[in-house]
Amino acid sequence: MHELRTPALRLLAACVGILLLALAVLALRESLPDYSLSVQTDGSRLSVLAPDGAIEVRALGPPTGQAGAPVLLTPDLLVEDPDMLSSYAGFRALLAAQGEMTALTTQATAAGQPLRLHLENGDEIDLPVTAETPLRHLPAMFWVQWAVGIIVLAIAAFLLVLRSGHNGRQQSEGLGGFVLAGAGVATAAFTASVYGTRELSIDPDLLWRLSIVNHIGTFAFGVGMIGLFARYPRPVLASRWVRAVAALAAVNEIAYRLQLPPYDLIKPQVLIGVMFLTILGLILAQLRATRGHPADRAALRWLGLSVLLGSGVFVLMVSLPALIGAETILSQGLAFIPLCAIYVGAALALARYRLFDLDRWALRVLFSLAVVALMIVVDTVFLLTLSLSGPASLASAVALVGLVYFPMRDLVFDRWLGRRRPDLAALYRDTLSVAFQHGGQAKANAWRGVMERLFAPLRVEALPAPVTGALLEDEGLALVIPGPEGTPALRLGYAAAGRRLFNAEDRALADELATLAEAAGRDRVTYETAVARERQRIARDLHDDVGSRLLSSLHARDDGQRQDFLIEALSDLRQIATGLAGREVTLPLLIGQLRAESRSRAEALDRRLIWPPGSADEAEIPLRYDMQRNLTAIQREALSNALTHGAGDIHVTATCDGQSLHLCLVNALSSADRRAEGPHRGNGTGNMRNRAEALKGRLEAGPTENGHYRMELYLPLNADIS
Repeated sequence: MHELRTPALRLLAACVGILLLALAVLALRESLPDYSLSVQTDGSRLSVLAPDGAIEVRALGPPTGQAGAPVLLTPDLLVEDPDMLSSYAGFRALLAAQGEMTALTTQATAAGQPLRLHLENGDEIDLPVTAETPLRHLPAMFWVQWAVGIIVLAIAAFLLVLRSGHNGRQQSEGLGGFVLAGAGVATAAFTASVYGTRELSIDPDLLWRLSIVNHIGTFAFGVGMIGLFARYPRPVLASRWVRAVAALAAVNEIAYRLQLPPYDLIKPQVLIGVMFLTILGLILAQLRATRGHPADRAALRWLGLSVLLGSGVFVLMVSLPALIGAETILSQGLAFIPLCAIYVGAALALARYRLFDLDRWALRVLFSLAVVALMIVVDTVFLLTLSLSGPASLASAVALVGLVYFPMRDLVFDRWLGRRRPDLAALYRDTLSVAFQHGGQAKANAWRGVMERLFAPLRVEALPAPVTGALLEDEGLALVIPGPEGTPALRLGYAAAGRRLFNAEDRALADELATLAEAAGRDRVTYETAVARERQRIARDLHDDVGSRLLSSLHARDDGQRQDFLIEALSDLRQIATGLAGREVTLPLLIGQLRAESRSRAEALDRRLIWPPGSADEAEIPLRYDMQRNLTAIQREALSNALTHGAGDIHVTATCDGQSLHLCLVNALSSADRRAEGPHRGNGTGNMRNRAEALKGRLEAGPTENGHYRMELYLPLNADIS
């Protein structure tokens, strides 16, 4: 027996029950007679459609040659719901006429003959009739209401059968009210689908019974919705008051059926209006009770939207016009569609499904719905009080809404309902500042400060474990945010000081900021690494180049060498200072400095340097500091080799094609170096080659066949050496 009580089996049993009930309603509607001609009304007369147009009809008579008095046909006979009649007498007259037409229909179907339809012009036409309506002849409005009944019952059964057994008391009571309201809507839809879509006649006893059941369903909906908002999301009204409303509905129905009080006081639309106002009052009470409870407030907003969209349309377009004796604005059958929307929306709210997304636009839909209601109210007021034509009153309503609505919409959306967008420039600046904090604690505090200023949460908690991306938790009550490198992840609770839920937009923004802070941190590390590398390079140049030349000048044996060392040291200091100051050094400027320095060194040893201007002197290409230092060192080393091991003139050329530099130095070897095996056995050439390779370049050096020594340097000027 325990297995029979599983939720799956309970749900299956509920679905079978709903299917059987729907089939019973379908069979009941098929049992109504089917007429071959469609009789229509414009509110003042009846007519049938013919090839020549609409023909006014006056009465319905028995088949030709059979006894029986004709039944006078009035527009009230085709009223969609008996509750739309203006008096008890009208209801009694409808039942009497339906009884007479049912008798004529039974007489015609038994004899297999058509009824006689009497026209206003005195003619008569045959009206064939069958005892039952084939499935294919059922009108579309029947299927609409029939489907609404099935959908609403299925949703109510789903939540009832699969509800958690650990719900709190008020949630259980609220869910009970929701299920009762669902049963009421389904009952009203099923019964209205039968008698509201009749073609002409229906058995008066069946109409009487269906009307009673329809009222029970309608009042059950109202009582259920009152019970729902009395206890959900927060308890605001004791259950005994809900039972009192149910008792009032029962008394109202009994008095209505007994026809005791005045009709205008006891007609169903009066109680429907009272229930609707009670529901609105409970929604307002729930708004007050859910302050400081953002999840409950979000559920209430979505529930309120569903109720106003569904029952509000039914009351304003069907019940209110019937209450004041006017034509209904919307067919009762179509009005069941927004009632069905109540259950789709309410089920989402009760199941708490992605409320953090629904809550973002619920207020905007509510506001738009209020504008539609304002147009309807203004139109109705103009029609009833000023007796204007329909187009004139509609134009007045549109003008009023146009003058009031659009400014009010901007004011409400921008100042009240719209979320204040953060200052993107300030947000970007604050996020970047996180990456430039020194120390993990300072960075963590800065990141926490950014999140607190952005989301204004009531609670902020540092998480021990890292997370890979932002995550919504507890239906939007909390938002988990990853921290930039070196900072803990954060769990934020209750956005905007508890006035709203976190949503998908917040999650995406948090992810973007975390990514930005992470990228800024990496950029800072890259920058600091480059700075440290540059400092090490400058320190090495000061130690290796300047320091060694100063020491060499101290130990030089003659003044000439000492002067050369000092000049080179000063040149190195100037170059290092230029690099530290960030001043731009171009290729022509460096070539000019090297040419002047090389000529001074050569002339000091009675040698001649021939270095004519070349294309490199015209290429305004900026050089990096490392490029300046290595190119200077290569040129000095090559010149030192030429001065030490060569004889005669020294020829230098420097050309540039815009992308690379070609530096060539050629000098004649001395007779001793020509006779020696492998001149220049020192480390000079190897050092030059290493410096060239560090700059992604290439260096070739060695003696030539004609007794000269040639050094060629090929250096790309835009190579990335990081």
